[in-house]
Amino acid sequence: MYTRNRNRAAAGFALATTLLLSACATESGTEGGTGGNDAAGATAEPTPSASPTPAGFRPSGYPIVDDKLTLHFAGAKGAVSKDFGELPFFRQYEEATNVHIEWSMNPDSSWNEKKNLIFASGDLPDAFYGHHILSGEDVLKYGTQGLLIPLEDLIDQYAPNLKKVFEANPSFRQELTAPDGHIYALPTIDEGYPDSRDALFINRKWLDRLGLSVPTTTEEFYEALKAFRDNDMNGNGDAGDEIPFSFFGHQNYGIYSFFGAFGMTDRPNHIGMDGDRVLYTAAQPSYKEGIQYLHRLYAEGLVDVESLTHDKNVYFSKIKESLVGVFIGWDHYDVFGTEPHDYEVMLPLKGPEGHQLWNRYPVGLLSKGAFAITSANEHPEVTMRWIDRSYDPMVGLEAVEGPVGINLLVHPDGTIENTPAPEGMNANEFRHSTAPASKSVFIRTSELAEKRVQQTVPGSLTKSEIDKLYQPYLIPDIYPDLFFTAEENDERIRYFTDIDAYVNKMHAKWIIDGNIESEWDEYMDTLNRMGLDKMLAIYQAAYDRFSSQ
Repeated sequence: MYTRNRNRAAAGFALATTLLLSACATESGTEGGTGGNDAAGATAEPTPSASPTPAGFRPSGYPIVDDKLTLHFAGAKGAVSKDFGELPFFRQYEEATNVHIEWSMNPDSSWNEKKNLIFASGDLPDAFYGHHILSGEDVLKYGTQGLLIPLEDLIDQYAPNLKKVFEANPSFRQELTAPDGHIYALPTIDEGYPDSRDALFINRKWLDRLGLSVPTTTEEFYEALKAFRDNDMNGNGDAGDEIPFSFFGHQNYGIYSFFGAFGMTDRPNHIGMDGDRVLYTAAQPSYKEGIQYLHRLYAEGLVDVESLTHDKNVYFSKIKESLVGVFIGWDHYDVFGTEPHDYEVMLPLKGPEGHQLWNRYPVGLLSKGAFAITSANEHPEVTMRWIDRSYDPMVGLEAVEGPVGINLLVHPDGTIENTPAPEGMNANEFRHSTAPASKSVFIRTSELAEKRVQQTVPGSLTKSEIDKLYQPYLIPDIYPDLFFTAEENDERIRYFTDIDAYVNKMHAKWIIDGNIESEWDEYMDTLNRMGLDKMLAIYQAAYDRFSSQ
């Protein structure tokens, strides 16, 4: 795959023989928490490449090099992403830096397998690029094995933008530093991100046609969905093509927050908090009640049968074709762009016992493994200068939203507005056609967020307005993104892999087939035999250590 000499990588790759299994949250349940090696148990300390600095290299200013230099990066792309080499954003990036990137792009669906093969083979790119391209476990494992190089000295010498961020937010640097004192990967940073990732949206036109109000409880919701099912709501003469309720599997816009109506939300890795106590969300009574409710909906034909399997494009298409009564999503603009629509925001539903909760998500450091330089890289100083450009707030915004002049308009007063998507595209497709977007390495500062003119259809709520509506219902505590010791992490992965696979299998089975009540005791016994209590003790010990700092 990468044709240049990889001798410096050869010494480390033989150690990378244990390949991690993939789970739906992150590779081994590190939605909050990163496994690492203790300094005492680490391999010989890795050092950056000793190759000579290329002729014409500039420690500051642009271009970075006088003579064009080529680097090889590996990345992953989603269903709506283009190959990065085709994107206007990276063409402009190359013009500014005089550094050409040869991209090895891999589908999201096979990235974990591909990534493991790359590390195991030792045929390394110069760098890995992309939001969540590496898990925290990858960063610590391959950093201490010498396949990823330490970055702290390169940051201090060649990354003034990132260094400025660290000086303003010392906790960011602390969170990125491994137990052995090194930084092996760089983050994505978003200080203006909302605490709520998703919300409920209901078809107002369908409600009006039936003379119904927006449901506020789980029982009212059930009755509304039945009415959607039993009537030709879109008026096309086919009373059977309506989808009362749809969601997007185990990803964003999934069903985790929905469990909050029964006392506790679920999480992608099922690790939750009750004050300072760590617990397993998929072993709580609220989880059982939520599954029972979802099966009731599914059994009566009220839930999209493809909710656990369809991709985002298919999901959005169903909504835009007026086939869906209720969906879970980011905001109106994400789905519809500036096109008219019939949906309004619903508040989280109130459950039988009066619970009304929704998931809170972390802000600030969104990914600890967004960019890493490998031991095969002959020009780490060029590479650090190249990526530091993405930590300029305006460049970071263009990486996510698309370039100024194509996707963005900067007004004379300094406010920034998205340009309308071309006909036939929604806003999400438009930004992915010009920039890495959801796969980018970026920073979005709170100052820049305040200058954004949020796009929506006239009369619809912006994402900030939706977030304010949902704030009173967001859970107070989430498990932080912290480091585990090597011993803790090895043991945690051993438990988590089997437990997570079993829980997710039963999750789908129970929604579709039911029987959670009769099988719950056996399920709990199985979790305990698999080591759930021991796994939670590891999470608790790491949390207690983190909290005491």
